Amino acid sequence: MLTTRGYLIYLIERDVYARQALIGFLSWDRRTRVTGTARSVHEMITNLTGDLAHQRLDVVMLDTSLASSEADLIAQIEDVQAMLPQVDVICLGHDPVQEASWITAARDAGARAYLIRERVGAGIANAVRYALECDFVVTNDLGDLEAVDVLPGRRRYPRLTRRIEQALQLCVVEGLPAELAAEEMGVSTSTVRSYVKEGYRILEAHDDTIYPDNMSPVERAFLRYTALDLPTSEYWSAA
Repeated sequence: MLTTRGYLIYLIERDVYARQALIGFLSWDRRTRVTGTARSVHEMITNLTGDLAHQRLDVVMLDTSLASSEADLIAQIEDVQAMLPQVDVICLGHDPVQEASWITAARDAGARAYLIRERVGAGIANAVRYALECDFVVTNDLGDLEAVDVLPGRRRYPRLTRRIEQALQLCVVEGLPAELAAEEMGVSTSTVRSYVKEGYRILEAHDDTIYPDNMSPVERAFLRYTALDLPTSEYWSAA
């Protein structure tokens, strides 16, 4: 069972659109919270110098596209750890083929995980929480390495049809209103709402997690839809 405690995250990401998407996905799960962002390790160090609040950080997520080589990636990880010795570094990669040789270097430098962002997608919060329970985690497209933990795949819900899943992706994950989702799917707004309602029912039927009373239906649906394929009997808490 994953821990229910909350994690404070600092995000180093050069692309503004990817940065905003990651912040949004991490914010859906109340157990992960982005407290700051930077476009480089140097900018993070500048931002946090003299700020005692950074001592409470748990995780720094590092965009590997900022590194020009294995040696450069190692240097960036070490720079983060020199300033924030208490944090865990999670590398977010882009190309599992091109970056395969970097993974061992990142692990040896002290990183906690090397995740391909497209593979993790909207489930990034669950990936972070899982990684912090293990020694070193990679996504399954990098899982042929020795002595690593492979991130479980996303939980599957066999009763979700393609159209229901498309409606959940648009309305729950991407946050589109039903009217815009209907235009994209080529159906009526009422049909989209029916798909989403049925999707909620299917997700709930396959998840026995106990969520807080003040959590909205769409928030619960997002957490269920992006959950890892792990046992679900747990009490959800952001404590």
